Amino acid sequence: MQKVEVSREKIVEVLESKSPKSLTEVYRHLGGVGKLSGSTGKRMRTLVPDIEKVLAGNRAGEGKGEGNPEATSRISGKSKGPKNAGRTVYVRHSKNPFREGSNYALAFDVLAFFPEGLPLAEWRERYAKAARKSLKLASYDIQVLLTAKDTPTGERHKSCRDGFYIERQCDHVTLKF
Repeated sequence: MQKVEVSREKIVEVLESKSPKSLTEVYRHLGGVGKLSGSTGKRMRTLVPDIEKVLAGNRAGEGKGEGNPEATSRISGKSKGPKNAGRTVYVRHSKNPFREGSNYALAFDVLAFFPEGLPLAEWRERYAKAARKSLKLASYDIQVLLTAKDTPTGERHKSCRDGFYIERQCDHVTLKF
């Protein structure tokens, strides 16, 4: 296991140039790998007593360094934290009949976000990216939702809830209520 040299000068240099948001980021900029141990964190705090204030300022966006650029998304929504970092978040539709947090609900929300509808392949790709699934696995969930056709209460797959249907014209799908 490689030892990381932690000195006041190196920590101050990282704080000024990189604009880290946590002690772990400082540790990694110093060459550390994996998790930050409690003893190393304690040593960093004793070497630079105001490190917590500087990191809090960086988290608030007051950092001076280059840091990591903020990820922007064309689709707005609330992010639940690091789990959703880098992912597109689709806002839950008010008429979504599926259990919140389920994959069917996410597939529904992806299509509902586009009132004019989407080409089937694009819907599958957007859902796969949002759900972090392969295209093959994403297509299985999409197929369940595609069984809802013609009427909001018509015949469908047993996992597909009532209250909506999908209008399909060639390769273009549109959500209807």
